Amino acid sequence: MIKKYTSFLVILIIIYACATVQSPTGGEKDEKAPILYKSNPKDQSTNFQGTEIKLFFNEWMKLEQIDKELIITPREEIKYETSLKKQELIIKLEEPLKDSTTYTFNFRKALSDITEGNLWETPVIAFSTGSYLDSLEVKGSVTQLMNQEPAKEYLVGLYNAAVDTANLRQGKPIYFTTTNEEGTFTMKNLKAGKYLIYAFEDTNDNLINNSQTEPYGIFPDTLILNESLPSISIKTYQNNEDTLKLKKTSPVGKDFIIQYNKGISDYKIKHQTDSNQFIYTNDVEQSKYLKIYKENFPDLNYETDSVELLLEVKDSLNQSRIDTVFLKIRESRITNENISIKTKPNGKIISGNQKFTFSLSKPVYRLNYDSIQLRIDTIPIKIFNKDEIKFNFNKKEASLYSVLNQKEIDLLIDSLKSVHDSIRSQHDSLANKIDSAKIDNDSTNINRKSTDLETKNRSSLQKKETNRNIGKEARPSSDGQNIALGSTNQSTNNYTLQLYLGQGAFIGIESDSTANSSTNITFKKAEDYGTIKGKVEGIESDYIIQLLSEKYEVIDTLINKNEYQFNYVEPGSYRLRLIEDTNGNAKWDAGDPLNLSPHENIYYLDEVITVKANWEVIDKDFDISVDKSVNESEEN
Repeated sequence: MIKKYTSFLVILIIIYACATVQSPTGGEKDEKAPILYKSNPKDQSTNFQGTEIKLFFNEWMKLEQIDKELIITPREEIKYETSLKKQELIIKLEEPLKDSTTYTFNFRKALSDITEGNLWETPVIAFSTGSYLDSLEVKGSVTQLMNQEPAKEYLVGLYNAAVDTANLRQGKPIYFTTTNEEGTFTMKNLKAGKYLIYAFEDTNDNLINNSQTEPYGIFPDTLILNESLPSISIKTYQNNEDTLKLKKTSPVGKDFIIQYNKGISDYKIKHQTDSNQFIYTNDVEQSKYLKIYKENFPDLNYETDSVELLLEVKDSLNQSRIDTVFLKIRESRITNENISIKTKPNGKIISGNQKFTFSLSKPVYRLNYDSIQLRIDTIPIKIFNKDEIKFNFNKKEASLYSVLNQKEIDLLIDSLKSVHDSIRSQHDSLANKIDSAKIDNDSTNINRKSTDLETKNRSSLQKKETNRNIGKEARPSSDGQNIALGSTNQSTNNYTLQLYLGQGAFIGIESDSTANSSTNITFKKAEDYGTIKGKVEGIESDYIIQLLSEKYEVIDTLINKNEYQFNYVEPGSYRLRLIEDTNGNAKWDAGDPLNLSPHENIYYLDEVITVKANWEVIDKDFDISVDKSVNESEEN
């Protein structure tokens, strides 16, 4: 009996060991993608009438996030259940598919092998429920407009052009897919018809574009699909197109907040009974809300009194709105941070007219002009006056204007050095006279003393003369200050030109003030920089040329220069782009995706430009007529 139980136990252990899935140990790593051996229905087959789809692979598989990864087109509310048994995936449909329709099942990253997680490389099957299989194709690439990077994992959708609400904001695509790591896409087995095509980053997987947070792009023409088309290029960008709305107004702390649904680019606030009063307001959190300071209305009673204000605001799309708001405040111990300098000039200038711009965390209520100076070392050479300081519309940006001529500054520095050298010479002369007087006095005392002390005093005198001749160590003078005897450089000052803001140079409406700040000013030397030159041809509208860093940050901008030149370019790597400014407003404008209105074109030079000190980079030309002909041939 015991032997029977032992044999049965051994059999169970063997069965369990065989059934347990384990990764193989040893040997080479499996890097081969799993292969689909067979499927029902077969890929590219017709007349499928079942409610169960089966896929059988060459190795054991795992299934992940099938609800997110599986794309079924044409898009319908198809309900299904899935089960995976070792090498076989079964999809059970709750209802039969539509008759005479070509379906595509794109599994994307849902299926991989169980050992190394290698993805199924061609995760698509297509079949028809009728006798005809749609075979048209649309392919292309999606690129981020502002940096030319591939738009990875962006949704690309085809919409029925005959339906008014078929667009990226209201409807949902009939056919759709996602871009790969290179930003390319392919949609196969499409039905003939007229379509609109959009691409966007669908971060919440709802097939609807939210322009506030999700970049998008359009193809500005209707696709007439009766044969497979050449590759399509779509450029994407971020542009919040929501209608500008006032969300709420309320007291917050001791101040009053006005909040909008999106950032605003410009605003005006008027006191209805005193239109001349400037209302001190801070735009914060990317200008989504405005903070109106209680100090604007010192006589306003808490809770009971109100002030009627008229607000005119605009967003980046030039949408505007006007609202009437009644401001109330409440008593609070909450205080705001002190006004501070957020950005200041970099201090590298070219001889001539100057503009030094400071941005501040809060609007400026008043200035201490005596604290706004140009200095050489610690010596003020200029105090800015009222006419030389200008503010932007909300007084959060201050620009200081002056003329600084390098030759005049150099002469002034030389004069200061000369004065300093003269003072040092007088100090040295005075020190020598003091030493000489002491030596004479010592000699007289020596003559008066007895002979037996003569040797001792002579030795003391020689020691003093030796110390004086060393001449490189300072000793106390008669007024208590150090005099460097025989020193060749008494001062350690290097006579640096500085833009100096003393404590309290800028004062906010809350009686807070900025800390002191200084910026060293240096004149650029042409030999330390490079130059980039080029021409612009084949463009009829206005245009903007931008010098960019290698990371697409704007370094410098020129407008409508047929023969352009960027001077004083620091050594480094750069890119160049040209913006076709069709409306002449000196900035790039987005299009209207709902009306298929395209954005203003942007053209890039393909190369990264290397600039070295004292180098001139030439022939960096834009020929837009060539670029346009290339683009048109690609789109046709």
